[in-house]
Amino acid sequence: MPTEMVYLCLIAFLGGFVQGLAGFGVMLFALPLMVLVIDIKSAVPLIILLGFVINVMLLFQLASFIERKKWLPLWLTSLPGIPVGIYVLKTVEPRHLEILLGVVILFTAAAIWISKSPEKELKNFWAWAAGFVAGLLGGSIGAPGPPIIVYTSLQPWTKQQVKATMVAFFTLGGAGIILFYFFSGFITGQVLLSFQYCVLPLISGVFTGMFLFNRINEYAYRRIIHLFLFVLGAMMLVK
Repeated sequence: MPTEMVYLCLIAFLGGFVQGLAGFGVMLFALPLMVLVIDIKSAVPLIILLGFVINVMLLFQLASFIERKKWLPLWLTSLPGIPVGIYVLKTVEPRHLEILLGVVILFTAAAIWISKSPEKELKNFWAWAAGFVAGLLGGSIGAPGPPIIVYTSLQPWTKQQVKATMVAFFTLGGAGIILFYFFSGFITGQVLLSFQYCVLPLISGVFTGMFLFNRINEYAYRRIIHLFLFVLGAMMLVK
């Protein structure tokens, strides 16, 4: 196996572990590491495919906590943002996309770090805004997570409800992005080959993360994740 593929498999395992544990992370965590190994325009469709596999798995774990009124507004408003994001992916230089990814990651980590425990649900406008921006970021840099993570973290929901809402959104949103990518020619033979190598390490990571979900101090875990997000965002900006 080529050295490059070994690195991608290790990154896929780590991304699967984080996503299995927290309900988010494969995009934010694995994508910055993958673009250190392969071009971002190959890494983005690869991570979208891997993320879709993860979220389908997590749907079974969280089925009883999924509420349509929580994820549906996010998903519907993300749809018009996807083609806008794909246009950005086609026309913008890869380095500029990497800088955008770094800024998005740092903003997400900072927003969650300073947020306080919410007492009441946000108004519908914020769901619409978060959904559209998520679609735009998903289409352009393969990372629809930041606005959804921030939005759900500011809601007075249980961790199961937060995780279930994110998983439902990412599954449907990922399916839409994959279709757009396929017809836009971004899912190439090389991307599919990398996916075949990475999918088993990814699944192993997901099961490991799911196993630890109810066996770890959530507050301490989230603080560690945020620290890593800061580091990864900075890496993208100075790369």
